[in-house]
Amino acid sequence: MSPLTLDVVDDDEGFAALRGEWADLAAADPDPNVFLTWPWVHTWWRHFGAGRDHHELHIVVVRDSLGVVGIAPLYRSRVGVGPLGATALQRINHDAGDYGGMLLSRRADETVALLVDHLGAQLHSDADVVVLSRLASDARFTGLLGDELVRHAATVETVIDQLGEACLFTDVRAGFSLSKQAKKHKIRQRLRRLGEQHGEVAFVAHTGDTLEAGLDRLVSLHDRRWEEIDEPMQGLLADPARRDFLLDAIRALDGEGMVTLLSIEADDRAVAVELDFVHENRLFLFKGAFDPDFAAFSPGQLLHHQVFEEGMADGVDVFDFCRGDAQYKRRWANGERHLSTVTLSRPGLAGATARQRFRVARAVERRIRSRRLR
Repeated sequence: MSPLTLDVVDDDEGFAALRGEWADLAAADPDPNVFLTWPWVHTWWRHFGAGRDHHELHIVVVRDSLGVVGIAPLYRSRVGVGPLGATALQRINHDAGDYGGMLLSRRADETVALLVDHLGAQLHSDADVVVLSRLASDARFTGLLGDELVRHAATVETVIDQLGEACLFTDVRAGFSLSKQAKKHKIRQRLRRLGEQHGEVAFVAHTGDTLEAGLDRLVSLHDRRWEEIDEPMQGLLADPARRDFLLDAIRALDGEGMVTLLSIEADDRAVAVELDFVHENRLFLFKGAFDPDFAAFSPGQLLHHQVFEEGMADGVDVFDFCRGDAQYKRRWANGERHLSTVTLSRPGLAGATARQRFRVARAVERRIRSRRLR
């Protein structure tokens, strides 16, 4: 076999030029991850990275003679101030994607080995820490990374934080009775009562020319829902800058046919809306919102049933509920995975000190962001 080569893309022009190869690799990866696709990653960089001080692209691209076999979308940044800060290599969109990792196709074990060699060299150059966040327990990259880090134990210190956060999913390949779910959740009865009390009921898909109307519904119903909750708003729609990013990312993904934005109407009034992403054979149930006036009809469950029905008809194998193990998700799920964050540093006291500086600086950033939203 031809030798593997590793290159680092560190400018916006090179990032843009990768789009076609990136899409091909994302389609070939057996672990579909919409949060590693070019539209999502590029949109985040455009909003939060490009042109900012102390933010430098560091996209690792591994190739053989046939083309790209791996992409790790990383960037270098300075976190914290002065001697209390740390230089970190971390995933682009580290705070805005439910799953991290690396895109891999053929020769995955060799590719990950080459990546870890490269990351070790960065730690002994000008990076204090490497942070690989939100790694799924069942992803191929996670297992290969663990094996390779064992072989680098003498030169790279590894700290694994088990986030304790379940990511529920429903795998329908071995069979899944949607009719049983409909009966359990009283889908037909709830739809009938909704129609009897509020007029004609319809499911409306928003894409292309109708996408903006759907986004307006998503935002307005989300805000309406949080008005009823006695705690600060959370998630990507809570902060204006992150909201702008999410809406632009949805537009970019919709242009690639990767968005399912579905709402329920009752007599032309928006009852609920659900935003999902579709990548290869996996559907990511990402965000939902509903009008509290219709809570008695469980509109979220009505949307889930419709999404499952349409998705299974379109050949979806796995319905991924993303982060969080809320009970309403468990009612549909038949499997779960867990997330971890792997932090790499130099061995010994120097590495431990660098990790501590990074943790403190990141905690300060979170507190500042939280105060801005109050």
